Amino acid sequence: MANIKYFLMTGEPGVGKTTLTKKLNSLLRSEGIKTCGFYTEEVRQNRIREGFDVVTLDGQRGRLARDMTVMSGLVKFRVGKYAVLVQEFENVALPALKQPNESGPYLLIIDEIGKMEFFSHSFKTVVQEIFRPDSKCMVLATLPLRNSDKLIENIRNHANAKLWTVTRENRNCLHGNIMEEVLTSFNSNRKQI
Repeated sequence: MANIKYFLMTGEPGVGKTTLTKKLNSLLRSEGIKTCGFYTEEVRQNRIREGFDVVTLDGQRGRLARDMTVMSGLVKFRVGKYAVLVQEFENVALPALKQPNESGPYLLIIDEIGKMEFFSHSFKTVVQEIFRPDSKCMVLATLPLRNSDKLIENIRNHANAKLWTVTRENRNCLHGNIMEEVLTSFNSNRKQI
């Protein structure tokens, strides 16, 4: 069995992948594991979703996408009814993917590696580097459920990856299993250093 260093979650939109990612980040930090990265968050106005923000683990926030009806001007990239704001996404997400200055192992959290985010060629290039065979990164990431991009499928099927499908039935108990896998992998890496 290959050494697991990529902990991946997939599932239907809205099933709770981001909520689970946030919970895992909190639990991992309480175990002394350093984390960096970002998550995506729905933006709602009067209970109606009008877009998504990218939020770093240290609290920086930027717009990832907004409903086309609230956008003015020409939109270059879109997914469904959402205009994707690539430059704003890059300004927040790319710095969050850099290794922390502190020494020791860390876990990179990427929520999400998906279609909107891949409009950024810079982000896609960084993701390719993170998942290269010789990469030292350990990653907790979310992926879209549907087959979408060759790079995403390569990540999903990576020899050093373990994939969990988040469902409404398991989303409140899956964190225990994922935590166990991450902690086992971190402890194994610490012994090798």
